[in-house]
Amino acid sequence: MRKLILLLALGFLCRPLYPQRTDYPQIGAQVFIEPGQTDGEIDEFFGILARHGFETARIRIFGAHMLRPDGSWDFSLYDKAFDAAAKHGVKLFATLFPPTDELGDVGGFKYPRSKAHLKQIADYIEAVVSHFREHPALDTWVLQNEPGTGGAGPGRNDLTDEVFARWKAAQKAPAYDNGYLKADFTQERFHTDFTTWYLQWIASQVDSHDRTHHKHINPHQLLDNLADYDFQAYEGFLTSLGVSMHLSWHFGYFTRAQYPLGISLMADIVRAGAGKNPFWITEMQGGNVTASGKEVLCPTAQEITQWLWTGIAAGAEGIIFWTLNQRASALEAGEWGMLDFQRRPSDRLTAAAEVARTAKACRKFFRDAEPVRSGITLLYNVESLRTQRKNAAAAGDDCLEGRKASATMKSLAGAYEAVAAWGVVPEVCEMGAYDWSDPQGKTVVLPNLVALPSKYWQQLGKFVREGGRLIVTGLTGFYDENMHCILMDDFPLRECLGAQISEYKAVAPYFTIGCDVPAATLPVHMWKGILRPDKAQAIATDGGEVVGTRHRYGKGEAVWLPSLLELGGWHADNKGVVDFYGTCCRGQIDRAPMHFSRPADGVLMRQMESPSQRLAVLINKRTEPAEVELSEPLPASARRLCGEAVPAGAVVRLAAEECAVFLWNKQAK
Repeated sequence: MRKLILLLALGFLCRPLYPQRTDYPQIGAQVFIEPGQTDGEIDEFFGILARHGFETARIRIFGAHMLRPDGSWDFSLYDKAFDAAAKHGVKLFATLFPPTDELGDVGGFKYPRSKAHLKQIADYIEAVVSHFREHPALDTWVLQNEPGTGGAGPGRNDLTDEVFARWKAAQKAPAYDNGYLKADFTQERFHTDFTTWYLQWIASQVDSHDRTHHKHINPHQLLDNLADYDFQAYEGFLTSLGVSMHLSWHFGYFTRAQYPLGISLMADIVRAGAGKNPFWITEMQGGNVTASGKEVLCPTAQEITQWLWTGIAAGAEGIIFWTLNQRASALEAGEWGMLDFQRRPSDRLTAAAEVARTAKACRKFFRDAEPVRSGITLLYNVESLRTQRKNAAAAGDDCLEGRKASATMKSLAGAYEAVAAWGVVPEVCEMGAYDWSDPQGKTVVLPNLVALPSKYWQQLGKFVREGGRLIVTGLTGFYDENMHCILMDDFPLRECLGAQISEYKAVAPYFTIGCDVPAATLPVHMWKGILRPDKAQAIATDGGEVVGTRHRYGKGEAVWLPSLLELGGWHADNKGVVDFYGTCCRGQIDRAPMHFSRPADGVLMRQMESPSQRLAVLINKRTEPAEVELSEPLPASARRLCGEAVPAGAVVRLAAEECAVFLWNKQAK
């Protein structure tokens, strides 16, 4: 074991990718298996899935259900589940869930408690994987349920102490050192790397017994937990990346009307994180909550349709609901299900079945379809997330929005919403994973990235110099990676941005500033950033002070508005933010295959295309009908796959809560 720990701690192993590809998006549900269920009930669950066109299911293999006092394993309960799945033609995502208190530990432990515990986990994996590896129903091993703790590290024990010692010895001296004191992020960096270490350790254990089947994980509480994850490292040992989207648990940033927007945003983050691998929505809320969840919610049938089509249009290879049947006992009993208590299908299940049927009928399109790329990318970095979290800990729980740990990602969400109001969705990517090689025609947005690591300074300047457009907002660049305020020095992006910050002034929780280009009133939260232009042109002033600039630099352009406009718009009228992004991203919006002629706040449109066809999903989350004006009419031959909307020229009228889906041939006029 010491040798294995050393190998994994000093360098994560790289394995070839085995992308699982399906001809059309798979819709599935979690079948919750537990003692007390009869053979007939288990068979019935999988029969219900098959009758509703669900070809994929997920099950959780509770070690506590199988481990006997003498150390032997009784697989009989799960043998019935696997056999029922095979009988009904359902492929299984099997979640490894080593023995724990299944009554009080609903989500499972995230880290081993000791070396001895690691050995027990290895014994469980060997027993389960060896037993089920040849079963025809098995498709994918889910290595761990919902890794990620939102900043809570693994804690100290004999295992973590040993891995930490080796990890620390392997760290190289940073290339950047400006001589100032440095904030200590050692524990945060180790936490991220130990999470990767443990996930890869599980993958290596699975591989030692089964190198055939796929490997998968489902990060959760995504916008809060992103700093826990190293998606680029995962790409080497996973075959797909997933995400949990429990609206009751994970969507605290959003109102219910914004849920499709949140699903779209998180899907884009995970698709980028998956790299060359496909991505899944591994858990999507399927039913009611009573005792659990932060938000009391039962999805409507309309919402299920909206959420599925949003995920599909974002490129998800599959979407699995939590759950088909409700757990019967203890925590979460009677919650989340898509069946009623008499095991009859709910309207939610019927709605999902209709989407599954439609997707399968369009398999020729989906086989080669991909989401339409906008050329607009919102970037985030883990350094900003860690810095914001550290500052928020000092600020206290009752602090204003801009001082909370969520400020960076909520700013990104605000920028995403503003671009999406034009019918074009931006991409979202971690800075280290972005492809900087071809900036022509590209726009990159840095929305309130409070920390700009030194390794990106020259890259950003080169991106603009060679023809890219850079949009910088909020407190972006306040710190370097060490929490040193780089605005007080010779600001490293001064040449690129054509200006420098004079200072920030706290004004009010919410206020406005005027912008000349575009002519708009911009909502702002808390701070006003005051600029001292060198060569940049002032585009926004407030009380005689320059608060926004535009600068031609080489072949490209940089726009700098160092105030929290996205957070201002998130909690107030975001029209000014929509106008700002509509002007700054106009080139990419106009080059989209189709977009809104004028912004349609509260309406989401996502597009996919294959070599010969194009698909558009439109969702109206307003409480009243919406008339959306498209940049070009839908062809008369466009097929309506979902909804009741009938286009009239370039105008589509959507009922309240309607999801309309259209598919047409590209050459059609």
